[in-house]
Amino acid sequence: MKSLMPFILLMCSVFVVHAQTDVSDKILNAFANGDVAVLSECFNDNVELVVGSTSDVFSKQQATGIVTDFFRKNKIQTFEILHKGNKDSSAFAIGTMKAGNATYRVYVLTRTRSGQQLIQQLRIESTND
Repeated sequence: MKSLMPFILLMCSVFVVHAQTDVSDKILNAFANGDVAVLSECFNDNVELVVGSTSDVFSKQQATGIVTDFFRKNKIQTFEILHKGNKDSSAFAIGTMKAGNATYRVYVLTRTRSGQQLIQQLRIESTND
């Protein structure tokens, strides 16, 4: 029985590591398509949001309005993921988005709560390219 316990602990730790996930394709596809409805579903109750000169912690409803306004003014042409990763119940993705006549750096941080991946932080910042 003593020799079985380390094996069981090892197997449990393998499953925990495997459970870590990157930012979901659902969220990333929503950026690529400018789909605010899907993004809104994935917003946490409060979202740290930076879009242009707007920067604060907003309610889900306020964040939805700000992102809707951004996508209405900036038609998405391309969205490309540059880097993504995860740790514990958090995941992040960094990408570039061409929208309107500008290029933006997009950073999204999610946290998993009750089995659902929720956007905790979103930054859409103009680049100098």
